[in-house]
Amino acid sequence: MSGRLGPLSTGRTCRLAGPLPAAYGSRMTSDPQIELRVSRLENDTNSIYDLIAEHTQRFDRVDAALAELRGTQQVHTQRLDMIESRFDRVDGRFDSIEATLAEVVRRLPNSP
Repeated sequence: MSGRLGPLSTGRTCRLAGPLPAAYGSRMTSDPQIELRVSRLENDTNSIYDLIAEHTQRFDRVDAALAELRGTQQVHTQRLDMIESRFDRVDGRFDSIEATLAEVVRRLPNSP
């Protein structure tokens, strides 16, 4: 375990509301494997907390990468907006040239 206490392992002892029933208590204390089972459960719990911490770190890295991508997309969006504006200006100039050319053609004498 990495030194942190999870919500199930607070380090406090819990008092029961009353004494354990005799049958339950005798079975619990007579089971020679109880300490091994408890130890395994504690190890499993600690392993789960470690996995959660690993996944949290991985999610943090993914969030950071996505934030970087969002920033890059914003820069690209701004650049594309500038290019679109420039094309709009060029398109306006071509419209003006086209109108001028149409006027020139209109003024030309009709050839036989």
